[in-house]
Amino acid sequence: MKRKFSIFASLLLSASFSFAEGLINEDAFWVIKDGKIASGIDEVPYSDLGTKVPNVLKDTVVNGEDVVVYKQLSENFLDVRLAFEKTVDLSKNYTLLLEYQVPSSHHDTLLYDASNWRHKPLFILGLSQTVDNLEGKNAPHSDAIVFVDGKWGPTEQWVTTQKYIYSLPTVTELNGMIVSYAREYNKGDMTEFPYIKNLAFITSDSPKPFYAEHFNGFNLGEFYNEKNNLKKTTDADFCGGIKPVITDADKEFYEDEGRPALLAFRDFIPDSLGGQDGSGYYDCEVLHGLQVDTHRDSIVIPGIQIPEGCTKIFSKMLIKKHKNERKLWVDADYSEVANLDMPIHAKFSTGETVDVANDTIKLMWTKFEGTLDVPSGATSLDLIFPAMPVGYLVNEIMLSAAYFTDVNDFMAENNAFDVEAYVNNDGSVSVVNGQLQAIYNLNGQLASENDKVIVILAKNAEGKVSSKILVRK
Repeated sequence: MKRKFSIFASLLLSASFSFAEGLINEDAFWVIKDGKIASGIDEVPYSDLGTKVPNVLKDTVVNGEDVVVYKQLSENFLDVRLAFEKTVDLSKNYTLLLEYQVPSSHHDTLLYDASNWRHKPLFILGLSQTVDNLEGKNAPHSDAIVFVDGKWGPTEQWVTTQKYIYSLPTVTELNGMIVSYAREYNKGDMTEFPYIKNLAFITSDSPKPFYAEHFNGFNLGEFYNEKNNLKKTTDADFCGGIKPVITDADKEFYEDEGRPALLAFRDFIPDSLGGQDGSGYYDCEVLHGLQVDTHRDSIVIPGIQIPEGCTKIFSKMLIKKHKNERKLWVDADYSEVANLDMPIHAKFSTGETVDVANDTIKLMWTKFEGTLDVPSGATSLDLIFPAMPVGYLVNEIMLSAAYFTDVNDFMAENNAFDVEAYVNNDGSVSVVNGQLQAIYNLNGQLASENDKVIVILAKNAEGKVSSKILVRK
């Protein structure tokens, strides 16, 4: 599997490319549309509030434009809870789109007091199977969660992001959600608030990945500890429905050392780097990755079922060198391993073993993707993560029967500067701090006037290239 090269480079070779298969069409489920809360979306009130003040999500008008404002008023984590009149079918609408605007006073201040809190995302969108669950859970402990961190990005302008919804196999539909913003800020004196223009669950032309895992949550009660002990989890706690397994030798060794043998690690990035390692993937959104230490036996995700009739598997995952300094063993110097192949393999039920990560380890989150031929008669596969001379992290694994990606990959690779742009009343695009290079729809084709969601590519005076998602009325 080869690491994906810059999509911008491919644009130079072709007028048409495919970086996202998502289309907003008649199957889209709108929570907020064109600056108004959609019909059939009802707020679930809190009971026995006393003097407590819950957060507020309401329609308003700012500078003549319809927007929905999120008023973070609560000192008691009373996030906005929304019930859906109709059900969201996650087999169809498994991508969440959010168009938002953050005030400049919220940029880089992080709105928190403790330094370790600064790496929490501004938006936490908790998704719920039932309305009853809204009352029993809060945003970080919902049935599925989407993180959007706006504090490192542009302010006072509309930003659109798309997120794949990693959900447990048992979570097939949604009937409500919890919308949270800067929930750790509990002083109750915020005077400026974010705006939301669009919030929707959207569908895709490509099938939903048959296996997807992002190692977040695990029903452990705490999401933001530096490490999560996966030993305490069950199969049902993993979005892919399969708990990674380790050898008895590793279990015994780590137990003797008084350490968990299976961990998810959160790779914090210093504030000075803007919440990311240069890759474009924000640490607040990536959150945890499977930790593969040196000198250990392989970690295996066993028995991933292959859909009937699938002849090729399109795989992708985020991988980076582990920077954790509290190790049992000393890692080799990176210069010694920079040219070593990542030893990740897939072993099919028919016995064939193939290299899944045919590339070298990197110091930053890197998207590895490729195609695996399915041997005749194979019905399942094991993903195998052997140790290297340095530790590494794995996150956001996807296996699909057809090529699947999302806009975030494209945005991460083309993010040299913050694009300031807007859509004019006639549907045209104006770029304030650069020159417009191209406008595409979410099907990877040149956009037409009928495309509502578009992706623009812009170049600034220094020749740097960035992208931005815009939504037309």
